[in-house]
Amino acid sequence: MSLETSELLVARMERLVPRMERLVARMERLVAREQRELLRNGQGRARLPLMITPMIDVVFLLLIYFFLTVQFGAEEVNLRTESPVSEKATASADPYALEIEPLVIRIIRAGDGASITLSSGLRAPNNTADLEQILRDSMLDASHPQGLFAADHPIRLAPARDAPWNEVVAVFNAVMSAGYRSVAFGGLE
Repeated sequence: MSLETSELLVARMERLVPRMERLVARMERLVAREQRELLRNGQGRARLPLMITPMIDVVFLLLIYFFLTVQFGAEEVNLRTESPVSEKATASADPYALEIEPLVIRIIRAGDGASITLSSGLRAPNNTADLEQILRDSMLDASHPQGLFAADHPIRLAPARDAPWNEVVAVFNAVMSAGYRSVAFGGLE
């Protein structure tokens, strides 16, 4: 919550407190008058007056506390990825099974943007839209029987330490839009 928003809320609450105190005082006077009339008529017995001022003060303090502690920020978004699998975890029951070499997409800072390179001999894309088209054309499915990779082929995004984060997310979105399901961060050395 910004400082300006909190100051605005505090100012509103400060204007409301005197009004509420006047209403509480008026209600207490009405209750006292009603009790006096009951005692004069002999219909009631004397009771302690109901003091609701402290209760209203506590309610206002709680309201101010919750207004000041609530956060009006944007929600965080989670990226659906898999962690890279270590060599020990890849040992399968079949000793003759071949490991599938993942397609590594490297993202390197280049000027204001990023340079994208692909392993497996694919041409380097000019931008994320071009990357999406290259990956879509390389997918093996019924419409592309000459494709190189299945939809569950592992893809590793390997951003450089200084790569712009918005470019990394754009590359991730392009890979997901192309239809690949096994995407993880972390390059293979």
